[in-house]
Amino acid sequence: MSEGRTTTRKRELWIDYARGLALIMVVLAHSQIPDKFFGFVSYVIVVFPFISGYLMKDMKLKELIKKRFTLVIAYYYIGFICYLIWVLLVPTDFRKADNLTYLKNFLLVRTDLLQQIPLSIVPLWYLIFLFFSELMYQTFKKLRILPYAIVAGIITRFFHPFSIPFKLDVAFSGLYMFWFGRIMREKERTFAKFLPVLGLSGFIVWLLIAFFVSGTSWNVDEYGPNPFLTLIGEIGTAIFFFWIGKAMEKFSEDVEVSKNVFKKIISKYLFGIPKLFSDNSIFAFGYHILIGGFVVLITMTLGFTVTEETLRVYWYITFSLSFGSILILMLILPKSVKLLLTQPDVFLRSVRNTEKNKWKE
Repeated sequence: MSEGRTTTRKRELWIDYARGLALIMVVLAHSQIPDKFFGFVSYVIVVFPFISGYLMKDMKLKELIKKRFTLVIAYYYIGFICYLIWVLLVPTDFRKADNLTYLKNFLLVRTDLLQQIPLSIVPLWYLIFLFFSELMYQTFKKLRILPYAIVAGIITRFFHPFSIPFKLDVAFSGLYMFWFGRIMREKERTFAKFLPVLGLSGFIVWLLIAFFVSGTSWNVDEYGPNPFLTLIGEIGTAIFFFWIGKAMEKFSEDVEVSKNVFKKIISKYLFGIPKLFSDNSIFAFGYHILIGGFVVLITMTLGFTVTEETLRVYWYITFSLSFGSILILMLILPKSVKLLLTQPDVFLRSVRNTEKNKWKE
C-alpha cells in the first residue's frame, strides 16, 4: 500500500479493483452508517492483508524493515497533520478528551480508544499494523514456526483481556489472512476453476454472518460473540473480493479487443474509480475522515446545524459529500503533492532522483 510502489512484473488489475472497492467501503463505513450496515461493511478490512499476503515475497528482515518503514513514517506524518488540525479547528462539541490524551494515544497507536483519539487518525492504525504483521510473518517463517504462530494468533481472538500499543496484538491475530493470501496465489490455478462458485458462496457467508452474528473490528481486536464464525465471514469476504476483482479484470481485458462503446466507458470511467483509489491508497486511507470533517465545517459555516445525530440520520449525504470530495482531490492534485502529503521520504527520494537525472542530462 504505497503511492511510491513500483513493480517490474505485469500489473494485476484485479488487485487495484479489489483494493479500490474495499477503500470506497472504508469511506462508507466512516460515514455514520447504521450499525447493522456497519457490521457488514466492517469485514472489508481483511481485503488489505489478503492482498498484501498475495503480493508478499520472502526477503531478509533488514531489507523488509528498510522497504516497509515508510508505512511507519506515513502513520506519524499524516497523524501529526491530523492531530494539529483537530486541535486547532474541531469544535468542542465533537471533542471527547483533552489534547494531551489525544497526543499520547496517537503516539502509542491506541486507535482502539475511539473517544480519546482524534477520529481523523483512527484509520491510520492499519499502516502500523501492516508493518508489524509483515515483520512478524517473515520472522516466524524464518524461525520455522509460522504455522504455530498463525494458530496461536487465531486462538488469541477468543481471549482478549486488553489491547497492546502499536497494534502488536492485532498484527499477531491477523497473520492468518496474510497466509491465506499467499495460499491463494500459490493455488490460484486450482481455485480458478471454481472461483465464481467460491466467490458467490463467500458473499453469502459474509452477508449471513455479518447480519445474524456480528461485524468484525480489527482496530480494537474484537471479533463479536462468536470469533470462529467471524473468522469464516472474513475468509468469505476475502474470497468474494478476489473473485469480483478477477471478474472486473477479465471484463477490462475483453474490452480491449471489443468495439462496444458502452463497455469501454464502463471499463475506463466506472472501473477507473476503484483503480484511482487503489493508486492513491495511503492518501485515501489517511485523509478521508479529515476531508469529510472539512466538508462538515464548510456546511456549518454556511449556516447549517450539524451534529453527530444529523450525520447519522443523513449518512448517505455524508458519504456522498466525503466520497465526492476525496475523488476530486485525487483527480486534481498532482502526484508529487499527494506524495508530499502522505510519504515525505518517498517524496524527497523522488526529488533527489529528479535532480540527479537533470545533472546527467
